[in-house]
Amino acid sequence: IDGYTLNASAGTIAPSNGYLAPVVPTNSGGVGMVIAQSQYLYAGFGSTDQIYGWSISSSGILTAITGSPFSAPFLSDYILGVGQANMTTDPAGTMLFISDAVFNEIYVFTIGTGGVLTAVAGSPFSVPFPPMNLSTDGLGKYLYAIDGDYTTHTGSQIAAFVIGTGGVLTPVQGSPFTGSKYAMWQVTGEPTGQFMIGTSGKTAYYSGADDDHLYVFAITPSGSNPGAITPVTGSPFATVYSPFNIAVQQNKGGASLYSFSFNDTISAYNPIEGYQINSTTGALTPDVGSPFSGLATGSWGAFDQSGAYLFVYSSYFDTSTDVTVTQLAPIDVGAGGALTQPVPTLTLQTPGFWAVTDPQ
Repeated sequence: IDGYTLNASAGTIAPSNGYLAPVVPTNSGGVGMVIAQSQYLYAGFGSTDQIYGWSISSSGILTAITGSPFSAPFLSDYILGVGQANMTTDPAGTMLFISDAVFNEIYVFTIGTGGVLTAVAGSPFSVPFPPMNLSTDGLGKYLYAIDGDYTTHTGSQIAAFVIGTGGVLTPVQGSPFTGSKYAMWQVTGEPTGQFMIGTSGKTAYYSGADDDHLYVFAITPSGSNPGAITPVTGSPFATVYSPFNIAVQQNKGGASLYSFSFNDTISAYNPIEGYQINSTTGALTPDVGSPFSGLATGSWGAFDQSGAYLFVYSSYFDTSTDVTVTQLAPIDVGAGGALTQPVPTLTLQTPGFWAVTDPQ
């Protein structure tokens, strides 16, 4: 695992001082990486059936968590393929969720003192379909699971669960939510906990046709089925390009959504698109200047915990050199969602899962 430090004032991205390469097979079949509480990093490896955990120092140095690696025999199922959010945490970073698309289950762990993982009573919890990408709402009250197909980068339905005491999952009434309006590849919450934003993930290259839209769902806050989701008025909202993946600011002041995509021949990435989320209605409004040209591009983005920086990832095979080129770039998020790039794009040594944190 490589570590890098962003120095926006100096205009550099550099390897973290003393960053470690943990003793993990290089062909481990990674399942995913997540950050919890801005101080713990977890990575799952299917070929070893283990979850590795590290604490993160203020300078980015990784130190193994007590008990790491943690046994996780179900991770070998991921040899069949994964999405980009098979592992996720709640916003507080106290729970770790991992989907198992072979046996239709979700595993839940509490993140305790020092980052130690403990299986929740009753885990794993059954899902009525093979779950793939996971996400919680912005307040960590509900967990949503996508019935995804990684070969076509599409989904067909959404299961919803109440996250109860100790992390126990209970299906939301009416779940799973089916039909074309719930056929999402990815959903993600926004900070107020009122809405889930999604993309169908459809592209001409992977699934045969583009879907130039973003979808917004209102979360039922109370009554007989809290956690149920329904499309907001105006959804789906038109986009310029077909969103392959999306990222939402998760800090309390965040209200911005960004989408990442590539052209129909998968020969180039499209500019990043940005939208503001109305905190009352859930409606999406394009940012001034969106799509943003002249910046780094890619197919996958994620925010640091402050919400100030949007990191953009790209990995592609250069046919002229027969080399896979993998890059990561920090984008500064300004007033009204405006984007600027403070430092040059960094070329990484290897492709794969990645995560961003502001170490405590």
